[in-house]
Amino acid sequence: AGRPRPMSPLRVWIDQTPAEGARQVLLSKEESTHLVRSLRARRGDALVLLDGHGLLAEAKLLTADPAGAAVEIVRVRQAAPIHPAITIAQGMPKGGTMDDLVRTCCEAGAAGVIPLETARCEVKLDADRAAAKQARWTQQAAEACKQSGNPWQATIAGPRKFDEWLATLPPGAPGELRLTGSLEVDAEPVGRVDFNGVQAVTWLIGPEGDLTADELAAARRAGFRPVVLGPTVLRAENAALACLAATHALVGRVGG
Repeated sequence: AGRPRPMSPLRVWIDQTPAEGARQVLLSKEESTHLVRSLRARRGDALVLLDGHGLLAEAKLLTADPAGAAVEIVRVRQAAPIHPAITIAQGMPKGGTMDDLVRTCCEAGAAGVIPLETARCEVKLDADRAAAKQARWTQQAAEACKQSGNPWQATIAGPRKFDEWLATLPPGAPGELRLTGSLEVDAEPVGRVDFNGVQAVTWLIGPEGDLTADELAAARRAGFRPVVLGPTVLRAENAALACLAATHALVGRVGG
């Protein structure tokens, strides 16, 4: 009787990186409750600990206490950062779409997400709501790490106004690409972009209705190249995923 033992280790989030040489960790109450009551973990189960900073620690559950489960660290390794570092600068879509977009981007290996208030955004946030949204999205980034096994948590910026964000960008640096998902007539196919040797990529994506002509022109002046992702118009969350997938697929290809 009882639940079957998991076929693979359960992924568990820890808020602080264990001290070097540490052999035991006490999980937070929230994580312990989820692990023991929702996932029905029991003593001896294999775990993988993630801290969002590259840690991948093999562990096993010592005490199945929903108020504070203790785990034993068996083996620790540090994952290499995902290359290149991809940032999604996203005009905020309405409703809960931004929540889904953040999770999807984090699962797909984004290094950062910058929510933008653009001219056609229907989402307008005051300071309190913006702070609450950032906290929510940061928590979702951690959940996405657990879901996908990505050991690197994306940095979620506070919502910014498009023009203010653009004005803070430094000049483009060697090894950096700035791209805009675009349907402009002179947008180049993403397959023609040379990603070899690129260390960082920033993708700018518009909300429903896209960026305005003035915003697109301002983005060009800031060094963003218009790139077409395919023959159809994608929803915001699908465009973000397409940008990430295309970058990962095209990095290091032969012939550039």
